[in-house]
Amino acid sequence: QLAAGYAAAALVNTFAPKPLSLGPSAPYDGGHAMVAEVLYTFMLCFVVLNCAASKRNTTQVLSDGDGKPTSASSSGGNQFFGLAIGFVIVAGGFAAGGISGGAFNPAVAMGLDIKNKGLGWGIWYAMFELLGASLAYMFYSIVRPDEHMSATDYINYSASLSTRCVSEFVGTFIVATTACLCVVTGADAAALAVAAAMMCMMYSLNNVSGAHCNPAVTLAAVARRSTFLSEGVSYVVFQMSAALCAGLVGTLFQSASPEKDVFKAVMLKTGYTSSAAVFELVFTCVLAYVYLAVSTAKPPPSQVAKQNFYFGLATASCQTAGTFACWNVVPVALSPAISTSVIAMGVLCTPGTSDARYNVCGYLALATLVELLGGLVAAYVFSFTHPKEKSPDAPIDAAKLVCEFWGTFVLVFTVGCCVMTSGPPAYTALAIGSVLMAMIYATGPVSGGNLNPAVSFALGLSGDMKWFQAIRYWIAQILGGVSAGFLASVLCAPHFAHVAPVEPFSWTYSLLAEVVYTCMLCFVVLNCAASKRNNPDSDGNQFFALAIGFVILAGGYAVGGVSGAAFNPAVALGLGVKHAGSVWAYLWALAELLGGLLASVLYFVVRPDEKFDDVAFQAYSPKLRARLVSEFLGVFVLVLTVTLNVSLASPAVALSAAAALMCMIYSLGGVSGGHFNPAVTLAVVTSGRGKCSPQDGCCYVAAQLLGGVVAGGLAALFKTGTDSATQLVLSPGKGYNLTEAGLAEMFFTFVLAYVVLAVATTTPPKFQLTRQNFQFALAIGSCVTAGGFAAGSISGGELNPAVALGIAANSLPKSFSNFLALGTWELAGGVAASAVFRMTHPTEFTSMAK
Repeated sequence: QLAAGYAAAALVNTFAPKPLSLGPSAPYDGGHAMVAEVLYTFMLCFVVLNCAASKRNTTQVLSDGDGKPTSASSSGGNQFFGLAIGFVIVAGGFAAGGISGGAFNPAVAMGLDIKNKGLGWGIWYAMFELLGASLAYMFYSIVRPDEHMSATDYINYSASLSTRCVSEFVGTFIVATTACLCVVTGADAAALAVAAAMMCMMYSLNNVSGAHCNPAVTLAAVARRSTFLSEGVSYVVFQMSAALCAGLVGTLFQSASPEKDVFKAVMLKTGYTSSAAVFELVFTCVLAYVYLAVSTAKPPPSQVAKQNFYFGLATASCQTAGTFACWNVVPVALSPAISTSVIAMGVLCTPGTSDARYNVCGYLALATLVELLGGLVAAYVFSFTHPKEKSPDAPIDAAKLVCEFWGTFVLVFTVGCCVMTSGPPAYTALAIGSVLMAMIYATGPVSGGNLNPAVSFALGLSGDMKWFQAIRYWIAQILGGVSAGFLASVLCAPHFAHVAPVEPFSWTYSLLAEVVYTCMLCFVVLNCAASKRNNPDSDGNQFFALAIGFVILAGGYAVGGVSGAAFNPAVALGLGVKHAGSVWAYLWALAELLGGLLASVLYFVVRPDEKFDDVAFQAYSPKLRARLVSEFLGVFVLVLTVTLNVSLASPAVALSAAAALMCMIYSLGGVSGGHFNPAVTLAVVTSGRGKCSPQDGCCYVAAQLLGGVVAGGLAALFKTGTDSATQLVLSPGKGYNLTEAGLAEMFFTFVLAYVVLAVATTTPPKFQLTRQNFQFALAIGSCVTAGGFAAGSISGGELNPAVALGIAANSLPKSFSNFLALGTWELAGGVAASAVFRMTHPTEFTSMAK
């Protein structure tokens, strides 16, 4: 590990504009840096131990007919461990990156300190990181004493109240401390950091205490009767104690920059207004509701795995959505613990008059009451949307309509807040996509989680929903959208949303954008949620909502500056409620329904077996034509998204591209393998094992390149709609030559292709009960995020010859030579991935030989 750290640092130093260095960031000193490194290395190792090493997180206890435990057996393992571990870096990087640099790893610290051969700050960082690891093991032993018990004691073990309270303390402390450090350092992605911390701690501690980490969630759980009252009171005491401790930690860091008035940073300029209270109430309610739906409700019959892979992701996404949606209105915390920790830090850090302190105490009391009320409302709504949790024989016809109304209301309210309050452009699509994903996960087991008339229309066309039901859903969805639009317009007055073409684009470009990305949205729904092949009743997938929600990230960043990126008639009509006489909202809705129609046509082109009878369905294997169409569509969506993001100067090109790739892989991985990249196809072909023949590989590459060219041509059409669009040119970044750009492309294409081979082409472990792979497309898309941000300024971060060709097609012939050079480097990365894969996964080839 240390050798790899040094080697990576040496490689980067060969073409970095300035040598790598490590040390505290001004105005913080070594003591502050060491505390930050201890804290988040502790969190990282604690999450690893709980999510990847804990027996309790990967086993279930079996009982006999009298309820007596008999043995512990594998439950198939969890598939969220990589997600939880990786997002510790998101939490700690944003919270402590401006203090220590955010290493949290001796190999990273020693590598970054290469100019001192690791003997400067590197050795000190490594020592304190190892201290963090030791503390992680200590607390792991406290919250999971059963991990060291005998087999008999392990089977009979149930966590004591004191153990569960410690669990709540640790989880709440990490979340609240992350919030405090984000306020102190002025992190621009505080909502994402806090949400990441919440998700990681939920995945780590859910089967210890439930991992509420929020008094409002605890109150909702008590009201829902999944937690006893006495237990809930104990939880709240420890949660609030953790919040106060987090506030004290925050003061240690604020002392380094006393000129910063944290007191003002956490207070509203206008006080806690009624509008601010409603925002806090709604989004706290959403967070608590989603927690109840995904963490306490009975799993659907189609869930074969004993583990729920998405509960932490769905709940934490509500924190992301709510905070970014209200960014410029009110600093919503959605948790009495976070409110207490941040405000306590502000009071302790900043001298103030007695009147000011009295006012802040009143602010805290009111915010806490509103957040707790949000928890109670969540439990009330949950009783209507999930009646079978109370009575298994309860009818659910009305509950389905309530789910569609409520889910659409939350979605449109979030969109309205983001648009009317001018939320941060870099995170607006993330907020909307996050809340859509969360609400689909929450309502999907009851109503299917359509939340969009275009989706219901596409499901009706595909035969997966009866038209009578689709019409009822339309009514509930539109009522939910209009109600949310009206409430948002009242709260955000005098600001309002207006559905219309975004200047300087004309209505033709805007409607085309709505058609294309609504088609993508409905296509992903059909493939990930409706397909019998991809989501069978006997073994349903758990990635459906993740794929659907991230379409908003792909399309929102790509065409938000063209059409506003509604992709949903309920959103268009809801946002246009203040201008009901305007024709634009209705034109948008019609364009989105057309997108649903096209999606249903394409769905049956790539999945003709969905119409077959049971015998033919079981015998079906995708024909080459269907696989080639699949590869064409996947590359088309990816390249169109990339080129539109680049030409329209999107603030999140890499994130949008990664989202598009992930969604299409989840949708079409079961048809063609979801390569969508000639370098990946080359890696799969050269890795052997019969995953893709050379003949099929050549056909795949041809379809991929064609998809890139067509998408590049369509992007050029959008470019003609405005003089302000950035010229698409395939070339190295400023200050870098073609060789340096090629090396960057080769390395990150190697990473991408290697991850594809490791997560999408390997044999599933025998203990895995489900045949579904939750994380494969998320892992692959994450490589594009990493490579795009890391190498974007060096090479453009295409990592894909089809993407490079799509960009080059806009500036031929001057970009063609660069395409040949960069494409060759990218193909070399694919070959290298295949070679390394043979060394890291020898059992794949041993089993093939046997």
